Amino acid sequence: MNRSRRAFTLIELLVVIAIIGILIGMLLPAVQKVREAASKSACSNNLKQLGLAFHNYSEGNEGLPAVMGQNGCCWGTWQVLILPFIEQDNAYKLYQNWGGSDTVSSNFPAPSTARPRYGSAPNTTNVTARRYKILTCPSDTPNAPIGAITNHNYAVNVGNTSGYQQQTLNGVLHGGSPFPWPAFAGGTQKKVTIQSIRDGSSNTMLAAEVIQGQGSDLRGFMWWGDAAGFTTYLAPNSTLPDVIYTPGYCQQIPANPPCTGVPTATNPSMFGARSRHSGGLQALMGDGSVRFVSNSINLATWRAMSTTLGGEVVTNQ
Repeated sequence: MNRSRRAFTLIELLVVIAIIGILIGMLLPAVQKVREAASKSACSNNLKQLGLAFHNYSEGNEGLPAVMGQNGCCWGTWQVLILPFIEQDNAYKLYQNWGGSDTVSSNFPAPSTARPRYGSAPNTTNVTARRYKILTCPSDTPNAPIGAITNHNYAVNVGNTSGYQQQTLNGVLHGGSPFPWPAFAGGTQKKVTIQSIRDGSSNTMLAAEVIQGQGSDLRGFMWWGDAAGFTTYLAPNSTLPDVIYTPGYCQQIPANPPCTGVPTATNPSMFGARSRHSGGLQALMGDGSVRFVSNSINLATWRAMSTTLGGEVVTNQ
């Protein structure tokens, strides 16, 4: 007796394929959501570790580090000084000429008669061409815009006006910041300790996320002084452009936030806080806590979170 074997019809096969496709389509967003949640958590933990490092640095050095060295952009930033406190003491000891110049060697921290910049050997070999996991948000795309010198994702708070901490910008008064600006750019602010933050350490940011510029864009280029700080004059993830002092450092491609390389008196050099997280960014407060700040935060509140002497009442963070 013959038995017939029933096979799938073409329509049944197409239906099965369609169902599988729908299930995959439903699953992928869930996987991406879980992955982003894990990246966001890792990013938050990085900031917490950085907060601990800032506290330890402040206790041992009578205040928080300067944004950069006293002679300008190119001989070291706070990121070098914090290395011993994020378990990178060997890299710190190998860095040469922090705070020096092209003509004067600081002999700090390594004894040397050389006068290298952050972009010159041996600093590139030993320090600035390396990627540091604790300074990198996993939600962003790692980039090295100049040779092998790396971008990173956390900048320090330089206040509520321009990147150079000018005293008044379009009616906004600089209310102090946790990180002093060097004297070469007119900075007069002395070192700030965590305990001396008059507005309260729990109300004042130490650092926040920035986006790593892609291509040759220098946002997130924390070894370079100008990019080492962020200002709250721009709202979180602002649609207004970051202002860089030369067009060559601003690359306007879809992967990058808006920018301009033409500063003016009313729109001077500044870098805003930005992230790849949906809806906002993460900020490190002076008490070591990390908060997620919504893009829709009131701009006055956001600016108040950056000042140390502003006397504002910070609410609805």
